[in-house]
Amino acid sequence: MNDLKGEAYESLLWHNENGIEIKPYYTGEDLKQEYEPAFTHTDWEVTVQAKNSDTTSANKDLLEKLNSGASAISIVLGNHKPEVLLNGIQLNYIHSTFYVNENNAASLKNYLEKNYNANEISFTLFPEDFASDADLKTWSGISDSFKNFTKANTCSFNALSFHNLNCFAYYEVALIMAGLVENIEEFSAKGLLSQTGLALKTGVSSDYFMQIAKLRAIRRLWKLISAEYKVDKDLYLIAETSLTNKSISDSYNNLLRTTVESMAAVSGGCNELIISPFDVLLPSNKNLPERMAVNQQLILKNESYLNTMADTACGSFYVESITDALAKKALEAFKEIEKQGGFLKCLGNGLISKTIDAQAKQKEEWIRSGKQVIIGVNKFKNEREKIGIPASKIGELREMGIHNPVLSYELEHFFSEKHA
Repeated sequence: MNDLKGEAYESLLWHNENGIEIKPYYTGEDLKQEYEPAFTHTDWEVTVQAKNSDTTSANKDLLEKLNSGASAISIVLGNHKPEVLLNGIQLNYIHSTFYVNENNAASLKNYLEKNYNANEISFTLFPEDFASDADLKTWSGISDSFKNFTKANTCSFNALSFHNLNCFAYYEVALIMAGLVENIEEFSAKGLLSQTGLALKTGVSSDYFMQIAKLRAIRRLWKLISAEYKVDKDLYLIAETSLTNKSISDSYNNLLRTTVESMAAVSGGCNELIISPFDVLLPSNKNLPERMAVNQQLILKNESYLNTMADTACGSFYVESITDALAKKALEAFKEIEKQGGFLKCLGNGLISKTIDAQAKQKEEWIRSGKQVIIGVNKFKNEREKIGIPASKIGELREMGIHNPVLSYELEHFFSEKHA
């Protein structure tokens, strides 16, 4: 009490953006129970994405990245021909993720059946579209066609877009649970649940401890849902660094942001990690950003040894406390979504977008007011930095910046058509 120098203890309490009360210190008395590890695996896959629209170039790019240390690939199949895109890539030695639709799923299935035994390849499938009951039924049909692949995760939910719309962490977890439940109920009704693994994709921002808590809360709530639906399977969790806090100004700071995000993803228990290049908003067409996105993870493995231990936050007075608080608030939001008819109904009637929009605007105001500090943007800006942006690119950036408050701030204060 002497350290307070007359100030009330309550003056040191504050509430973060999720409405969780944060105390100045935590002790064992703050723990509510004896905690089991949220996950037990130690390593994760270094995942790279196919960027080129030209199939041959995309194949070459993937092979180069795999030879440079990547251990998994992620592909939006689109109009790519699998036999060209995957030429020379040995899928039986890596994990692969494909985003497919009703038109191209069959070509992927035929390629896999022709070139591999069904029980020797590990992969995850996500639907390109998941916004209606019709999309869900289509997806369960696609999943059924892959049922002979014993190591496939096809009961899946991609929440990355909601993360990049800049919602609060607790609401992101609630949406994840609601989306998974939609899939589980559909797959269970069609007798597909026992034939497939379950996968989830989401984003991680640079709010380090809260992002660790978020991923741990997902696994903690998954235990509740899996018990309810009698699913004896773990979640395969794919994390990707956020687009909500990346800047054009002082873009090398993005390397530091993605490193913090990567450490949070690993400490939170991701099975795969995708790091966006530091020039993701204004690509330079150089190899350095893409190479660094792989090397960051290799350093975390081979020089920091983060792949040798599981759930390092287990038992932490602070992290366990905020994990509990975040999971509790997410569960309340999830129950409200279910009360309103479930994920797809709330997505269709605009309730989800309305909620996220309000949260994103709140975050943008914090950056405008300086309450949230973004180094090199709203504090410690490099005044000597000169960035040329083609006029044609500014419109694209403005569209991208709707839910990236950092970029919105930059376009308003630093860049405009007259400066292009």
